[in-house]
Amino acid sequence: MKIIVCIKQVLATGRIKFESKSHTLVRKTENSYINPNDLYAIQMAVQLKEKYGGKITAITMGPSVSEEVLHEAIAMGVDQGLLLTDPRFAGADTLATSYVLAKGILSIGEFDVILCGAESTDSGTGQVGPQLAEQMDLPQVVGVKKVEKKGNSLRLMRTSDGFLEVIEAPLPVLITISREAGFPQLPSLLDIQQAYINSKIDLAALEDLDVGENKVGLSGSGTWVTELTQVFKKKKCTFIDGDQRQQARTLIEKFIEKDLIG
Repeated sequence: MKIIVCIKQVLATGRIKFESKSHTLVRKTENSYINPNDLYAIQMAVQLKEKYGGKITAITMGPSVSEEVLHEAIAMGVDQGLLLTDPRFAGADTLATSYVLAKGILSIGEFDVILCGAESTDSGTGQVGPQLAEQMDLPQVVGVKKVEKKGNSLRLMRTSDGFLEVIEAPLPVLITISREAGFPQLPSLLDIQQAYINSKIDLAALEDLDVGENKVGLSGSGTWVTELTQVFKKKKCTFIDGDQRQQARTLIEKFIEKDLIG
């Protein structure tokens, strides 16, 4: 199987910084790491390769520091990495991001399946996978926890509204992987070190892809941030006196007073 897995370098929640003029996120090595949800997609890709053979290519869009997540993916069992990097890609929303990813995947060549994480932890939209499928005119199935190859199609299982759904989709297909797929096997420090020493990440800029400059970055985005406002939350702690019954009664009265319960 020829497998593509899309991954992203996300920002640590407590270290998020913004450019004051463009209102875009500042991505640096010290405040970034691989999107945890993408680890499930990488793990699924490795399992499919082990079972059916083939090759895995990990792809991401971002600044040069995003090479780190591709090396980590290689340490987990991915064969090669492609970084789509260009200052003109900066500030992209999910629409512009999925457009560039689509062009990057097409530059790789033929593939059987594209795997994505369910969503990123720094924006949480869950839009890139489905938008990428639309960009490439592919069938898509989201929230998958188990994958089996069946001839020229995949047999996919997912949980929906408490029921197990079994779906068959023809190849090529895009699927997003649920956390129900099982906790990923994380690489050791030695594996990561060997990935840095032995692997070379391929790079592609705007001129290397069949893309229009007006469709990438801020200019290609359908949404953008116009203003940032810091929100302060005030907290107040109130101690309730009395025995357990009195405390429970007072607490219920306070809930009723604030219209939290009827």
